[in-house]
Amino acid sequence: EGCSCTVTLETCIKAVNPEDPEPTINIYVENQADPAIRLFSEMTTLCGEVVATFGSCNNIPLPYRGQPQSNIDVSAFAHLPEGPVRSSAIVKIMRAAEFDFRNPVRHGILGVPGYVQFT
Repeated sequence: EGCSCTVTLETCIKAVNPEDPEPTINIYVENQADPAIRLFSEMTTLCGEVVATFGSCNNIPLPYRGQPQSNIDVSAFAHLPEGPVRSSAIVKIMRAAEFDFRNPVRHGILGVPGYVQFT
């Protein structure tokens, strides 16, 4: 349903009338500059950091998710069209996420010492 991402442009696919035999499907890119999307993104990141801190302080095993900082020279992608094409190429060379169920793992991209994907 919703799309959020602080690093890349997020392509969204939404079925307007999914029960119909031939549903209408919309494909679009969310406007990441929209204040509502930015607020939602910041609040979900904050929530994930708070849950990780609470879990760590109370010795609660959680799926702590971290990602090492990738030193990417984005100027190397200047030949690609700005937008989803360039963002997708950059994401493909980023370092893989790391998980630990006992201790928080630093999430370099979000800039937080610990993070749990939490809803």
